[in-house]
Amino acid sequence: MKVIANLLLVLGILCLIYYGIIIVYTGPSSSFSWFWLLAGVISLMVFVIIRYMLKYKISLGKLPSIILATLILVGLCGFIMVEGLIVYHASRKADPKMDYLIVLGAQVKGRKISKSLHKRLKTAERYLIDNPDTLVIVSGGQGPGEDISEALAMKNYLISNGIAAERIIMEDQSTSTLENIIYSKKFLNNADAKVAVVTNGFHIFRSLNIARKQGITNVQGLSAPTEPVLLISYYVREALAVFKDFAMGNM
Repeated sequence: MKVIANLLLVLGILCLIYYGIIIVYTGPSSSFSWFWLLAGVISLMVFVIIRYMLKYKISLGKLPSIILATLILVGLCGFIMVEGLIVYHASRKADPKMDYLIVLGAQVKGRKISKSLHKRLKTAERYLIDNPDTLVIVSGGQGPGEDISEALAMKNYLISNGIAAERIIMEDQSTSTLENIIYSKKFLNNADAKVAVVTNGFHIFRSLNIARKQGITNVQGLSAPTEPVLLISYYVREALAVFKDFAMGNM
């Protein structure tokens, strides 16, 4: 128990430090920063509780201890397995001459694309230049703090970087990865179209499984880089999103 308490102390401190780094790097609007603050506070609270129990020799009892340990072990194993799948798919590169790219939207600040979205668009841009017959569906609606839809921001970026407007199809109603796929599918000219989903590496596994669940079977991933500072946060958030989508039957 003492070892566990010390590990929780270290974990709590690291989570709070990482929370501070995220806030400095992205500002207080970062969508998942709250997780690291909460994880740090909870870890330190549990550390204090365990230390108190050790000091006054308070025991949970054998059966509750076994149940708690089992739950923690099962949860940890599940998390590691999902992270392994996410990492395995994170570097996927699509074959040349796909019929369509679907670029998944990400946050737009006013009219300015975020760093994550810029990496997705840069990856799509390179592919479209190398494969001039490929069409691109830019997918993303307009959310809070966005003056225009993510789809329009993406279209503007691609046009300004030399991609012809007639190659760009806008899907500007979606608000989630599931909706990105469902609404973009309507623009495919046939069920066997070769499709590459463009998103950051951590997002490839979930996106491909959602696409296949929606009947887009001839689909591949085209991985864009991930910001190094936010890498841990994105991968943890994505694992939670995988559990959520699996439980809801989306993948």
